[in-house]
Amino acid sequence: MKTSVEQLNNWLKNQEGLNIEFKKAENSFSDTDLYNYCCALANEGGGKLIFGVEPKLHNVVGTKLWQGTFNTLQNNILNKLGIRVDIEEVSHPDGRVLIFNVPTHYVGKPIKANGIYYMRAGESLVAMDEQTLKRKLNQYESDFSALIVKGLSVSDLDNDAIVSLRNTLIKNNKNALADLDDEKLLGDLELITSDGITFAGLILLGKKSRIDEFLPCSEIIFEWRGEEKINHDFRKEWREPFIKVYDDIWQTINNRNVRIPIQEGLLQNEILAFNEKAVREALLNAVTHRDYSIQSQSVFIKTDNKNFVVISPGGFLPGITPQNILEKRAWRNRRIAEVFQKLGLVERSGQGMDQIFESTIREGKGFPNLLKSDNFQVVLEIPAQVKDKNFILFLEKVSQERQVIFSFEEIYELELLRENKIADTLKSKNKFLDLGVIEKVGKTSGTKYILSHKYYKHENRPGVYTRIKGFDRASKKELILKHIRQEGKGTRKEFLDGFPELKPSDIANLLNELKTDGKIKHVGTRRSGHWIVIDDEVS
Repeated sequence: MKTSVEQLNNWLKNQEGLNIEFKKAENSFSDTDLYNYCCALANEGGGKLIFGVEPKLHNVVGTKLWQGTFNTLQNNILNKLGIRVDIEEVSHPDGRVLIFNVPTHYVGKPIKANGIYYMRAGESLVAMDEQTLKRKLNQYESDFSALIVKGLSVSDLDNDAIVSLRNTLIKNNKNALADLDDEKLLGDLELITSDGITFAGLILLGKKSRIDEFLPCSEIIFEWRGEEKINHDFRKEWREPFIKVYDDIWQTINNRNVRIPIQEGLLQNEILAFNEKAVREALLNAVTHRDYSIQSQSVFIKTDNKNFVVISPGGFLPGITPQNILEKRAWRNRRIAEVFQKLGLVERSGQGMDQIFESTIREGKGFPNLLKSDNFQVVLEIPAQVKDKNFILFLEKVSQERQVIFSFEEIYELELLRENKIADTLKSKNKFLDLGVIEKVGKTSGTKYILSHKYYKHENRPGVYTRIKGFDRASKKELILKHIRQEGKGTRKEFLDGFPELKPSDIANLLNELKTDGKIKHVGTRRSGHWIVIDDEVS
């Protein structure tokens, strides 16, 4: 909400309880000092840096700073500090005022400017002392969903949502819970406590009017776009108890689903662009892990013919990255996560991302993408198009012929191999080799692994197999011969320089193969000798 002149005057009169820094700065203020002050305010819980106000007298004097260019400062601060600072220009009767709305630092992640963790000391800035810094770094994020909503009672819960809750329990064979009366059931789920209704209770079961009043950001917005369109063709919003609308959200998405036919010989199957399991898991993840303290944003679902995208307010929790999200577990709203587990909506708390990856890989769509996420939102892109139908048909054929089941970890490894073509190590290599799913390339410590000839034949691309396994190796040997002929000789160091991607053992294997083929021979000692081409010596 834009700051009014009246609100600004209130701040000037009474600053008690507010984290505000006034700066006169009529004509000048360095960018470096700006970054440092934003850093200090963020480290102290966030606040406002206001330019054009005399600090001691609290009267407006106006400022000429960044006229016409202050909008570019937001990106500069974001790039420098990693936080998004909203900047306002207020036309006060006594002069122009600039307000920098600085957010608090992320829990466990204090902000640095120019290599220093700043905090304020009176009107000055100082480096954070060791004890304060340690306390900031060791902070943990409290469970928002377990907090009590003051002023809320059981009468503020939606009766239809409670019925949906019971139906969910019955559907998922949780009859012991389903048989409890309302008060005992909601108590066991910790949606209500002796102190009142939790935010988890409001989000999952609260009446729409109470969600509008207490947590309007608890909203899910769905948009559908046609091929190559900028504007959406369809939009629907839900600001209602989640348990009540959970199935309706899926049905709305499913109404725009596309069926992708997959044919193998005379047998025909189909894959849906939007997999129900992946969609529901992504939705549950967003509700569980979003940051409800960000009141200005809702969960967004954006779909088209190529992708299913979920945008969830709040970045990854400390220690979680797109690269390790399948190995590490963390909960922003643990109470909600535990309710979903008790309802049978998820098999195990924190396992949702595994399920999303597994269903997507098994359908030949490749990997979901989380790389567009940043400090302010998690962006999950789930591909809706099949990239390699032969990959899933091949694995299905192997599974049926050998009566084996591939675990998630195994298909994840195989998908990595499919994308990268070749790998140095595989955890499940023995099983894959036994099934004929992969083959070895090279010898001893230079051994690498590729998908087997069976796969590439099934894919009707045997030439790719030949290139990966044979031609690439043959071309390297040809380059070695060419180098020796051109220079008259070749040393081990020269070959290492020429093939930096290869290990010394790989080079040794190539040289030994050329020696076995009668193409080259070694002259001199093992350490200081060199290689020559045999046919050149004979001629």
